[in-house]
Amino acid sequence: MALQTDDCDIRDVRFFMSAGDNGDFYASMIEYPKSKDKDLKVIHYRMSMSGGNAHRHPEVQRAFVNLYREMEKAGLNKHPRSEKQ
Repeated sequence: MALQTDDCDIRDVRFFMSAGDNGDFYASMIEYPKSKDKDLKVIHYRMSMSGGNAHRHPEVQRAFVNLYREMEKAGLNKHPRSEKQ
């Protein structure tokens, strides 16, 4: 499952992370519309582990990886599509 937002009475947003085969990590947020005539909103963020914009902030990179690992342990890194049937 993905981590659901705490303001789900206002909007249904799910957060999950994934690890790429390239060593990078990705954080994703998906907002499900309240009505069928609106579009799904998706934001993906890539944290490059070898260069990129975050290479000057290794402590942030470590925190990002640690968040991924803890979410993985908790079973929260599943794409929400698997929940929404």
